[in-house]
Amino acid sequence: MQIRFAGIGGQGVVLAGVILGEAAAIEGLNVLQTQDYSSASRGGHSIADVIISKEPIYDVIVTKADVLVALAQLGYDTVKDELKEGGLLIIDTDLVKPKGNYIGAPFTRLAEENTGLALTVNMVALGYLVAKTDVVKRESVEEAIRRHVPKGTEEINIRAFSVGYEEGRR
Repeated sequence: MQIRFAGIGGQGVVLAGVILGEAAAIEGLNVLQTQDYSSASRGGHSIADVIISKEPIYDVIVTKADVLVALAQLGYDTVKDELKEGGLLIIDTDLVKPKGNYIGAPFTRLAEENTGLALTVNMVALGYLVAKTDVVKRESVEEAIRRHVPKGTEEINIRAFSVGYEEGRR
């Protein structure tokens, strides 16, 4: 499965990709994770690609995404044409206005309401993605979160992930 996260700097898109890739590795799957971002530390585009497979992976980047998770309009506009026909588009419904079919939720608002921190939007979106695709197990993602988020923020990030996961299961 080829998954692309797209947003803007400061939304944690790269971290979400790293955590998803780590969760896949925990499960013994083959995984490739890459990222691309503008030179602006805040406000420029940010992209994280994750390819997960039981088979060997020969691509070095996402060629046509099976899933595109867009957290900001700029991120969406930058990569919208790279979602394969019939692919799954997941958006922050407050911030992204796409053409065509999509699913999603107000990820940033859910992050703020449930953790008090908009910067946990990446974990909310990751939870939603995992709930909708079952690409990896919830427990694997929670373990990867504990490994990769700054010390002392593990529980708030897991709470944000759970909020997104529960929203995705609805």
